[in-house]
Amino acid sequence: MDEATAPKPADLVRAFLANLMKAALTSNDAHSLAWRTEAARLRGEIVHSDPGALARLKLDGLWWLAVGDAESPDLRPEEGQIEYGQPKTCPFTLEEITAAAFDVDLAVDRLIKSAATG
Repeated sequence: MDEATAPKPADLVRAFLANLMKAALTSNDAHSLAWRTEAARLRGEIVHSDPGALARLKLDGLWWLAVGDAESPDLRPEEGQIEYGQPKTCPFTLEEITAAAFDVDLAVDRLIKSAATG
């Protein structure tokens, strides 16, 4: 894939965050696993993105768009893990997302716990 057809870092991060959120929202284990797997794949692409382009991202804005993507009406019937009403700021830093030790399952658990406790 050449640079012209490669996904933009903003699109990758938004999709990554949306998949984490979908995994946290759903009570369907199979769907949660699929979204976790996709988040891990997207994270691999993020890690290999241009660091300069990543540094210019507005993470809180991408988070808010990702929450909207995850809370789509067609997914509502299977949601039950957590309630709507996520924080307005991204619960992850870019450094966390790109760190070698980042764990998708722990990130989803963090979203579930933060929603449960406010």
